[in-house]
Amino acid sequence: SGSACLEVRGAGQRPACEGGAGGLAEAGKIMPLHSRSEGHAVQVARAFFQACTKVSEDSEDILPQEDWLENKLSVFHLFSELFPDLTSSAGKKGLMRLQFNKVGYEQYDKEQSRRVPAVRAKPGNPGYGFRRARWRDFTDPADSAVADQVLTGIGLSKPRIERIKKRVNDFRVTWDAVRRPSRPCGPGRPQKRGHKQEATQQEKHP
Repeated sequence: SGSACLEVRGAGQRPACEGGAGGLAEAGKIMPLHSRSEGHAVQVARAFFQACTKVSEDSEDILPQEDWLENKLSVFHLFSELFPDLTSSAGKKGLMRLQFNKVGYEQYDKEQSRRVPAVRAKPGNPGYGFRRARWRDFTDPADSAVADQVLTGIGLSKPRIERIKKRVNDFRVTWDAVRRPSRPCGPGRPQKRGHKQEATQQEKHP
């Protein structure tokens, strides 16, 4: 199994394997320390959140915990795609969506919002998401370096890390294009075009 020690540091931070009441912190919650006896699936899920998502300064940012019927863009869905042997479909030791989302709560608060899908609810009803969470942008060298360090730390190869980065980028672009605003566009509230323009350019230049 992978190591529980994630060597991701910022100014004044200590690696998560050091003693004391520390752990990984990045402009949000302090990531708690955990025993090496903890399940491998939970360790990998935690590393996935740290390597592939980040706390945003924009209060509009949110990542979904559930999926729409037409778009499956939840954090758990991507994790299940990239680590199918670590989810509940692989057996009793795999993580269910609820267990996976609890790992995300170590880094993010839960937020109820119409910007994200609601499970077994009418369209437009509020769902739950990870508050002020964004997918990392791996065109940013800093985001790319964090992912490399964390995912290498749990024993992943460079080619596999690059495949993960590509799928995260696909989800980032698609989510930014389809995410619902907290308030619909109207007089004095023009629609932001930046995210949709990036998605269009992605389609033209895959």
